[in-house]
Amino acid sequence: MSETQGAVPQPQLTYQGPMSGTTEVLLIRHGRSADVVPGTPESHDPGLHEVGRAQAQALARRLASKRIDAVYASHLARAVETARPLADARGLSVTVVEDLQEVLLGDWGEGEFRRRAAIGDPEFLAAMATGRWDAIPGAERDEDLRARVTTTVLGFRAAHIDQTVAVVSHGGAINACLAGLLEIDRSHIAAIENTSITTVHLREGAPARLITMNDCNHIYDPVLGPLA
Repeated sequence: MSETQGAVPQPQLTYQGPMSGTTEVLLIRHGRSADVVPGTPESHDPGLHEVGRAQAQALARRLASKRIDAVYASHLARAVETARPLADARGLSVTVVEDLQEVLLGDWGEGEFRRRAAIGDPEFLAAMATGRWDAIPGAERDEDLRARVTTTVLGFRAAHIDQTVAVVSHGGAINACLAGLLEIDRSHIAAIENTSITTVHLREGAPARLITMNDCNHIYDPVLGPLA
């Protein structure tokens, strides 16, 4: 080092907000959905469990000071119910976008997926190990899932430059969106908790920037785990 060259500090990582021209997208999973009996009419589109409603209120309190310019949700009841407190607090409406819905589960729809998960079904475990949703019989193709969710979110980027949008969707759909934006092979890459916030910055001509993933500190610390 020359005598005239001073010491250079490490760049500070303190969050300074999105760069100019960026759309900040808060990908939010819905709250806990109601218990269902597989195969019943209610299993097709359950609303929120009472725990899920409390989670949605905790989410709204957590984000009370956050500027949010628009609120989007899938058409499914659990997503709309989770989004509504965020929108109501700001005098906004919830814009429903069907392409934000959860992966279409084919033969394991209407509660069959959660039944198999609850019992640790070997076919369920084998399908999940592939990291692909189309390992489930009759399920939506991974490429189709990624395309519909990622295209939708990129559309929000174009419509909301220099703004923040809340997008209330589903665990599988959020995973697929991240996989599409970050160009990851597996469509199931992360645990996404109910009402967790995954923050992505999108800017024309630049790669997607992942800021937070599965932030659920309003219900528990995801590092330390739920309280006993």
